[in-house]
Amino acid sequence: MSFLRRLLGTSVPNPIERLRVTETGSIIDTFRSNSPIWLVRSDTMSSIANEMSEKLGPDVLRTLRYAARDDWGLMMNESKPSWKGANPSLWRNFDRLWKDEGHLHASMITEGEVARYVVESTSLAALASGAFSAALEYALKNNIKVGVESHNEAAAFLSVETLEQSGPVPSLPAKKNKFYEKTPENTLESDQIEVDREGGMMLFNAPLSIVPFRLFTLWKQSSSHLLPVDSGDASNKWAACLRDSVAKGFMDSGEMIMIEDERSWSEVGKNQLSKWGLGIIDSASSSEKTLRIMLRSDAQHCIPSGILMACLQRTTARKVIPKETKSDTGFELVFDLNG
Repeated sequence: MSFLRRLLGTSVPNPIERLRVTETGSIIDTFRSNSPIWLVRSDTMSSIANEMSEKLGPDVLRTLRYAARDDWGLMMNESKPSWKGANPSLWRNFDRLWKDEGHLHASMITEGEVARYVVESTSLAALASGAFSAALEYALKNNIKVGVESHNEAAAFLSVETLEQSGPVPSLPAKKNKFYEKTPENTLESDQIEVDREGGMMLFNAPLSIVPFRLFTLWKQSSSHLLPVDSGDASNKWAACLRDSVAKGFMDSGEMIMIEDERSWSEVGKNQLSKWGLGIIDSASSSEKTLRIMLRSDAQHCIPSGILMACLQRTTARKVIPKETKSDTGFELVFDLNG
């Protein structure tokens, strides 16, 4: 079997086989060495990125492209598909992986000294451009320089120049995933999710995207010049901007939330967090003055915090920013309902 795998290359499974759900509200991606991911509506991810651009400046979309390139570079080295050459239409199972990630098409449109490509996405051209750059570099087995000739939110035309010298492969600090070694895994629930033959996922006719949490880490790293010099202030500003952008993206989705009492938050946790890989609510308690939620998540805490902030705003028509306190098992969010 290992000989055949080396001969034929890694096959890309469909998303129902590729993604695994843990009992603690995470979804892990076996094609990314069990890296945790967020299964999110493509238009919500687009809304988040555009709101981040409003808060931090348009350059944040360029840094998102860099982050997507780094994430896919990592994924290529983790999964090692058998892709060779400059034409993506000849890459085995590329279309399936491309659509799993929420994209539409990627194709070579001309040949010559300067190759040109077009990429399209249900989410953002910035994500598609960065991801395709890494895939093409992997298939060519050489470093490349990619230029974005023209683009709109959902499509981009790319020019590619092959470089002679090779550079280091981007990497994140090594992190052993002991948590998942002890946690039972189950296949992704597919009762509401439709998957087409090429791998694209839909939820009630809305395209879905696989977004790894490490993408947000890489995005923050590549956006350091847009943040305060002090590392603490930079982290706080990034977290606040991402939390508020996630909240707005959720509000823009039009999701209806019904909260009758504190027990309703358990259902919110299942339907708005755990089902999509954002963690699990351990407990929720409320009074006339405060709402306290204990939460565990593999996501950056500002992401589920933004979702819960939006859920509360949807039911009360008031924007309440939670105070966060870390604990040994997760973190606590405290909403001041009289603030």
